[in-house]
Amino acid sequence: MKIKTNITVKTLFLFLVIPLIAKEPTLEPLPEVSIPKDNPQTKAKIELGKLLYFDPRLSGDGSTSCATCHDPNQGFAKSTEMSPAYPGNKHFRHSPTVLNSAYNDKLFWDGRANSLEEQAEKPIASPFEMNMNYDLLEERLKSIPKYVEMFKKAFPGEKEPITIKNIAKAIAAFERTLITPNSPFDRYLRGEKNALNPQQVKGLEIFKGKANCIQCHNGPNLTDNQLHITGVPKAKIEDDSQVQAVRRFVLKTGGIIDYENYDRDPGAFASTKDKKQLNAFKTPSLRNVAITPPYMHNGVFKTLDEVIEFYNNGGGDIRNKDPKLKRLNLTKEEKEALKAFLHSLTGEIPEVEEPELPQYK
Repeated sequence: MKIKTNITVKTLFLFLVIPLIAKEPTLEPLPEVSIPKDNPQTKAKIELGKLLYFDPRLSGDGSTSCATCHDPNQGFAKSTEMSPAYPGNKHFRHSPTVLNSAYNDKLFWDGRANSLEEQAEKPIASPFEMNMNYDLLEERLKSIPKYVEMFKKAFPGEKEPITIKNIAKAIAAFERTLITPNSPFDRYLRGEKNALNPQQVKGLEIFKGKANCIQCHNGPNLTDNQLHITGVPKAKIEDDSQVQAVRRFVLKTGGIIDYENYDRDPGAFASTKDKKQLNAFKTPSLRNVAITPPYMHNGVFKTLDEVIEFYNNGGGDIRNKDPKLKRLNLTKEEKEALKAFLHSLTGEIPEVEEPELPQYK
């Protein structure tokens, strides 16, 4: 009987006490950017990273740069449903913004990268993105005197500083400067109560309360950095033959045996092969969301009104949908207030002009 009593007490503690002390999701202003110890920020490295970000010679045929898909003139994202692709191909996912990506600990729509450095490497080698061989890229950059000089300054003491790892580190260092502080929302959180108008304040309360957006969109970057199944509807462009070909290629090379049986993007399952992550995608940040349409991993929604209506209906009709998603029954006035609040999340966008690129010998 004594053993049975102890088990009962432990069970009560787990089910009654732990939930009470669990941390509730919060909203926070943007803090200082955390810098990894193995890639400290320096002026020389940031300047190098900016050039590399804009340089199409990082792609196989010299046509595609990081800025091609993450355009400074389009909120460091792209206003098309699907991201641009290497010539002769089409992409199968929408370009997310690079703004404030320094705060994310999961990158890509499927969360398969854990740092900006890791993320920066992958598109360079991807056959349908930049299609560049790493060794060839290193030799190509060694043929540009200005880059040779800049890599030495950015990575002092290294005998061979032009490496794919250092290329990614420099790009990541530049991307960590793409922060959008001082949004009306940030100023409001810091005590400037007139930073939000009454409609936006009402929208904030709906965001935290009736709509419960805060469950997934929280923290300083308004994302929980987790994967969720929401049932985003299929976009018409996903049936394009070239988009299908790229999707099958990604699944096939990822080791999905029945890769031909998927008629839409399976989300994180493509990289993890975990059936529980089928149709799961990373929660995107809501910062600057008003200037980065279209929305979702496939660009299926063109306006914030469409996004709000999708969640008002409880998400999509899909098996294993996240249980957090419920029909909200928002009124027209509440939807407008919520949209007004989302507009308050636009901060000071960094002005980045396309630099003049260094030339070959």
